[in-house]
Amino acid sequence: MSKDKNKSPRLNRRRVLQGVAASAVLLGAAGTARAGFLDAVKGLNIGGAPVGDMLGAAADLFEGLSLGEEDELRIGEALYPRLIAQSNGAYRNSRVQDAMKSFAAPLFKTSTRDAMKWDITVLNDDVPNAWALPGGKLAVNRGLVRYVANEHELAAVLSHEIGHVENAHAIKELRTKKATGALTDAGKAVIRTQAGAGGAITDQFIDAISPAITGLVTSGYSRGAEFEADHFILTSFEKTGYDPKQAPGFFRTLLELIPASQEGTTSLFSSHPVTKDRIAKLEEDAAGLSYAGKKSGDRDFAELRKSFPLRRYYRRHAV
Repeated sequence: MSKDKNKSPRLNRRRVLQGVAASAVLLGAAGTARAGFLDAVKGLNIGGAPVGDMLGAAADLFEGLSLGEEDELRIGEALYPRLIAQSNGAYRNSRVQDAMKSFAAPLFKTSTRDAMKWDITVLNDDVPNAWALPGGKLAVNRGLVRYVANEHELAAVLSHEIGHVENAHAIKELRTKKATGALTDAGKAVIRTQAGAGGAITDQFIDAISPAITGLVTSGYSRGAEFEADHFILTSFEKTGYDPKQAPGFFRTLLELIPASQEGTTSLFSSHPVTKDRIAKLEEDAAGLSYAGKKSGDRDFAELRKSFPLRRYYRRHAV
C-alpha cells in the first residue's frame, strides 16, 4: 500500500504536465498566447525533457503563416547586406562587379519570376561557393571565379543559384528540421507570434528567421531542391546559348577540391556520392540538347579572368 502511495504523486505530476503540454498545443490559433505560454513552462520537465522543447517539436512553427512573393522580396532586401558583410564583404573592384552584373543579366532574364529584383555581388572570400537569397539576390565568392574553367561553368553556377530563387527553395524549406534547428528560442517565439497574428511580416520576424535562411543558402538545401536547381541550368542554357554538355564541369571540379569524407561544405556541394549523382543526371539530361555555338558573356568573363586567373594547380583528386 505504501509503495503505491509513493508512486502516485509522480504519476499524477506526469499526467498534469502532459495535460499542460497538450493544452498548450491547442493554443495554436493564438500565436502571442502560445509564445507567452512557452516562456512560462519552459522550465518544467517531463521525464528529464524540457516542456518547451516538447512543445516546439509538437507544433509547427509556421502553422498559419503564408509567405508570398512580396515577403520573399522583403526578406532578400533585408538580409542581402547582412550576409554580404558576414562573408568578408564585397570585392573592392568596380570593374569586377560590373563585369559580373553584366555577365549575369541574360541569365536573370531566363527566370519566369518577373517580380524578382535581381542583383549579384562578387564577395571577397576565397571559398569556392555561391549563394542566392529570396527575392533574387545572388553572391559569388572570388574563390569560385578562380576555379571555373570557362564562361559555361560560371553560367552553370549562376543558373543553379537562380534555380533556387525560381523555385522559392529558401521559403519552402523553412519548415525543415535543418532550418528550424538553426533558430534560437527567442526567434521561435517571434515566429509563433507572427504565425498567430497573420498579416505582413515584421522586421522582428525577418531577424528571427535570418539564421535559418542563412544556413540554407550558404550550406545547401535538400537533395530534391539541389536536383531541381540543377535542372534549371539546362533551362537557362537553352535560352542563352551556353553549351549544355559543359553544365556539370564545375561540379566535377568540386569533387577534386573537396575531400571525399567532407559533407555539407558549400551550397553547391553536399557530399561526393550525391554530387556524383547530380553530375550523372545533368549529363543524362544534357545528352539530347544541342549547342549552336552561340552564347553571351565572353567579354565579361574575359574581364573577370583578368582579376582571377584560373587556378588548376590547387586541385587535388579525392580519394
